[in-house]
Amino acid sequence: MKVFPAIKFSFQSICDQGAVRPNNEDAIKFGLADDGNLAWMVIADGMGGHLAGEVASGLLVDEIETAFNNLDDFNSQDWLCWIEIELNRANNKIFAQAQKNIEQKGMGTTAVLAIIHQQQCYLGWVGDSRCYRYRIDKIKPDNLIQLTIDHTMIQALLDKGAISQKEAEASNNKNMLSRAIGVKKGIDVDTRQVTIYEHDILLLSTDGLHDSLSLESFESSIKKISKGQEIGNELVKKAVTQGSKDNITFGSIRVNPG
Repeated sequence: MKVFPAIKFSFQSICDQGAVRPNNEDAIKFGLADDGNLAWMVIADGMGGHLAGEVASGLLVDEIETAFNNLDDFNSQDWLCWIEIELNRANNKIFAQAQKNIEQKGMGTTAVLAIIHQQQCYLGWVGDSRCYRYRIDKIKPDNLIQLTIDHTMIQALLDKGAISQKEAEASNNKNMLSRAIGVKKGIDVDTRQVTIYEHDILLLSTDGLHDSLSLESFESSIKKISKGQEIGNELVKKAVTQGSKDNITFGSIRVNPG
């Protein structure tokens, strides 16, 4: 498989209230940096009463956008370390905001931050929002792979072998987080680095989307991105039809041929 010599990107995104929730506590931002040689995207799924969830997710994505805007040297960055620092900085900002306002106390958010730079994808996440990679392979079948691991109580039980995958999927508590941003001082951020090839597509989503769709249904829509088709509205419609009761957010970064 050919690694691309020059990097170009295209984005898709949608952040929808969904069919049930009275407000939208999801947030998404993305952009280019380093003269178009770096692409980034962050999504957040807020939680907390009295609209505090949307405050938390908004603070998170704004903090990441500001961090990129203030960066000058992109080539010397240890990106995994940078991601940990910036998500912790956002965590502390959200936590401090919650201490000032009793109606926002306990608010928090998930986060997934993806950076593509110099043929590498750098990921950092907290919570159960996800990042997938879709790869078109001429030899192997097209494949969709989840790159993140949920920070949920159900995932912890799965990791210990205490329950089966079938039991996990049937659980009514599968969205109970074991880790979130903003609920306490300091947070553990999981990170990962993977090599990216031309035509690869990164996909970020909140649980209002991926918990409602089968992997096959998700992948059937994603294939259309490689043909230049917009799929955001299609994914929202699918999720709502399948009974999603949450906000629905989707974003993608496609690596175009150099």
